[in-house]
Amino acid sequence: MPQLSYIDDTIVAVSTPVGEGGIGIVRLSGKDALAVADKMFVARNKEKPSEFKSFTARYGDVVRGGETIDEALLTLMRAPKSYTREDVVEISAHGGVAAVRTIFKLAVDLGARPAEPGEFTKRAFLNGRIDLTQAEAVLDLIHSRTEAFLRVSAHQLKGELSTELERIREHLMNVYVAIEAIINFPEDDIDTEKQWVLSLCERMQGAQDDMQQLLSSADHGRILKDGIKVVICGRPNVGKSSLLNVLLKQPRAIVTPIAGTTRDTIEETAQIEGIPFQLVDTAGVFEPRDLIEEEAIRRSQMSIRGADLVLFILDASAALNAEDEKLFDLVRGRNLFIVLNKCDLPPRIDEHKIKTAFPGGNIVRVSALNKEGIAQLEREIAAQVWHGKVIDTHGILISNARHVRALQDALAAVAQAQETLKKKLSLEFVSEGIKRAVNFLDTITGRYIDNDLLEQIFARFCIGK
Repeated sequence: MPQLSYIDDTIVAVSTPVGEGGIGIVRLSGKDALAVADKMFVARNKEKPSEFKSFTARYGDVVRGGETIDEALLTLMRAPKSYTREDVVEISAHGGVAAVRTIFKLAVDLGARPAEPGEFTKRAFLNGRIDLTQAEAVLDLIHSRTEAFLRVSAHQLKGELSTELERIREHLMNVYVAIEAIINFPEDDIDTEKQWVLSLCERMQGAQDDMQQLLSSADHGRILKDGIKVVICGRPNVGKSSLLNVLLKQPRAIVTPIAGTTRDTIEETAQIEGIPFQLVDTAGVFEPRDLIEEEAIRRSQMSIRGADLVLFILDASAALNAEDEKLFDLVRGRNLFIVLNKCDLPPRIDEHKIKTAFPGGNIVRVSALNKEGIAQLEREIAAQVWHGKVIDTHGILISNARHVRALQDALAAVAQAQETLKKKLSLEFVSEGIKRAVNFLDTITGRYIDNDLLEQIFARFCIGK
């Protein structure tokens, strides 16, 4: 397992967001955490932190040279039953910027080192409390934008993905051991040889099926983690900004009867049916009157081309015009919903012409003004994203691109080994292929990983976690 160069240091960090709040937490971890705490915290009962029992909290004062900095609670978690498996001290003070910063600086002056990003979680990994998938789950929990992805991350933190990967690994290691035994103690009987070749192929296929099952969840995991980019487009004054505001459930975009009110793309995030969406309201595509509108049109067209899903807005109360039809060519062939807005007004739009231009297209009727049809639109968007499937967020979903690549590499290595065995080539090649597959799986859990990649992973964490 990789080693951290400063693993023997005692580290300190502010574990709460910068700014004013009800509470601010300064966290220490390491062999000298208690020694530092003894020099800066005086409990009201005069007991030293090093004398506290584990999992206890004491009320007292943070002091420097006899002067009280702040009153606080000190919580102690002794090794190995702590987050890092080291002695951990948490000082919960008032959440002012100056108070927390002063307590942090005092701990540094007394011998603690400022922690690197994610170093507390890194120590939990290096000290064997969690594996790398669980460490990455901590980051996913922090960054979760929806309850659904929060649930997926919590299952990964509990070790459910790790357990499944270890099961596949053990399966492959059994195959590897069997091949090595055959290499060292070959069978002369042809029928026996056929039987073990068949048995090994079946076991390899089982491992491939298990990995493929995990990979089949990757698209859904990515959607829950990263979200879907939805671009709202249409000619001026068809209700694009009104629809954006309704989907966001807040008045984000300015809405007026004046065509061309939106002169730049507006991007906001929203949760629809448990899915995070990046909603992009575009400027109406029309002939530019100045350089600003020319740039707005360019950005709108670029957003449409990069969208996962397009909501093409048409005014149901007006006849199609040249600007609408100009957009037909821009959105045709894309993942698309045709939204007929202003359905609270008498219809004048030629729906037959729309259906001819977009055979089999998804057409939804709404009134953004009265919020009619919005719930139906949201349900149909979610169904389109999930392709009509019901997604169980209580199970294992692969959401990490690093895990996907490693699983794909492991799957390819096993498939190649299986093909080599079927061709009756040297068993050493088969054995090597299985070993490579195991190594790829080990990079996911962190059993086998280089320090550079480890640094990259933990650099994405915040300081204090």
